[in-house]
Amino acid sequence: MTDPFVEHAIQASLMSFLDKKLLVILRDGQNLVGTLRCFDQFSNIVLENVSERETAGALYCDTKVAGVYLIRGENIVIFGDLDPTLESSSMQKASHNDLKKHEQKLKDQGISPQKNFEDD
Repeated sequence: MTDPFVEHAIQASLMSFLDKKLLVILRDGQNLVGTLRCFDQFSNIVLENVSERETAGALYCDTKVAGVYLIRGENIVIFGDLDPTLESSSMQKASHNDLKKHEQKLKDQGISPQKNFEDD
């Protein structure tokens, strides 16, 4: 049984992210970007206007995948809100084709462009 204090702390911390744009990293390595609309006591979350974010080095590409997305809390590795001013300073948005070319270039150099958390 979950400690009621821990449950309350989790719900209070999730409350501060409501209606904010989040980056959510899942156990299978998938990165999703969307607006947090609701959550429950199991940390299941509902995101709206969801895009899948692919990265390769300092490049990223967002591909629209769904209007609404339900994510089970047990599949979430980490999430955080996105600050649009910081987002553009550290990463560069690229087209899907440019991202794939850069990803192949990194692979040819022996660098893994992505992390899958289920492999650990």
